[in-house]
Amino acid sequence: MMDRTNFLLFMSCSMIHLFISCLASNILNITTDQSALTVFKSQFEHDGSNILARNWSSYTPICNWIGVTCSFHHHRVKAINVSNMELSGIIPPELGDLSFLVSLDMSGNKLYGNLPKELSKLKRLKFISFSFNRFSGKIPSFFEAMPNLQQLHLRNCSFTGSIPPSLSNISKLEALDLTYNSLGGMIPVEIGNLGHLKILTLAGNKFSGAIPASMFNVSTLEMADFSYNSLSGNLPANMCRNLPSLTYFNVYSNQLYGQIPSTIEECSQLHHLSLQLNQFNGPVPKQIGNLSMLVVLYLGDNNFKGISISLFYMTRKFHVGCTCFIIFNL
Repeated sequence: MMDRTNFLLFMSCSMIHLFISCLASNILNITTDQSALTVFKSQFEHDGSNILARNWSSYTPICNWIGVTCSFHHHRVKAINVSNMELSGIIPPELGDLSFLVSLDMSGNKLYGNLPKELSKLKRLKFISFSFNRFSGKIPSFFEAMPNLQQLHLRNCSFTGSIPPSLSNISKLEALDLTYNSLGGMIPVEIGNLGHLKILTLAGNKFSGAIPASMFNVSTLEMADFSYNSLSGNLPANMCRNLPSLTYFNVYSNQLYGQIPSTIEECSQLHHLSLQLNQFNGPVPKQIGNLSMLVVLYLGDNNFKGISISLFYMTRKFHVGCTCFIIFNL
């Protein structure tokens, strides 16, 4: 009887101890979040909107701070949106302590320096936007350590170097935007391993070499923008065989050559096709006229032959049910 009583007493104490420990842990965690964001705020040399200076206060619960969203279930910070607040400063490593963070948007500010490697601890992140800031150096390779990342937006961030092949390890990635940086070299073949990729925008960089053939096997791809680079080579003869969802394809202002593949009609969902300012040659395939969803077509400033016949054929095809701008600039 005594043994049973002692056992029950032991279990009761254990449960109480566990409850108190969990409660203390939760308090510590939200305190950790607040400390991390307080350090983050202290890095700003300039808060143009003065929102954080006024609102991010120890007298205000962290979950009521402007730009901060907390999880109801865990009572932890799950989203930060401080976009377009005229913030100037660096991102401190303490931001990596926000272990329940799912969404991080710091776009449209004047942040600079390097992205701290401690951000790799944010395993729950699904959305990141650092676009329109003034970072320096190369794109960090630590993004591959974020297994749930779906969208990575690094547009206009002043990054240099090349695309780290390790980005191909972000298996759930759906959108990758590296537009208007100072990136160069070849586009990694490994990017074609992103089996869930829908949006790829690499415009306005210094990429050279061919568009990797692997990119034309990403069956989920909906938008591909390679414009304003120095890419060369041909478009694959079967470029559309595995791109049933492609709606936007732009290679404007590169050094691509060869003929437009006649299989272009297999990209049946295309709305926008821009091949202008390249070195394409040969006839314009009449199969373009079968792209019934096409709205914009740019073909000018190339070396095509037989334009007049193709133009007549295509305008007849596009005349019914389509508002299409066919711009040749010849």
